Amino acid sequence: MLGHVPRKVGRDSLVVALRSMGYRTKGETFEVLGYRELRGRRRFHAKVETFGGDMVPKEATIDLHLDRMDGDLMGRHGYETDGPEIQDEMDRILRVILTASTTDAKHVTCPECGKSMFTDHFASHLKIEHRR
Repeated sequence: MLGHVPRKVGRDSLVVALRSMGYRTKGETFEVLGYRELRGRRRFHAKVETFGGDMVPKEATIDLHLDRMDGDLMGRHGYETDGPEIQDEMDRILRVILTASTTDAKHVTCPECGKSMFTDHFASHLKIEHRR
């Protein structure tokens, strides 16, 4: 499923936004990749084009799909591009990007688990993940 970045956002803020949602991120020169594991040997795979700059422009492409890990020794896998689960995840990503800072990432690192997230999400993270 293809989507678009709703507004101009910093590359670092984009990485923090994906990490705050539970994605493992990998930055390349022209894109940011994110993976979030699901049950049943599936994972979300998000790719956001950054065009090599520190700022991700408005309307940059977001490619989101579900990878089906079939246990192939060569690492090949199938994927799904449409469905309600993917649409819900795309909506979540867009909402979090809208809360991301345009200049610098205002984020904190959880002292217990080391996860990086926005300061807005920190209180919820402590309640949900660490039951505080």
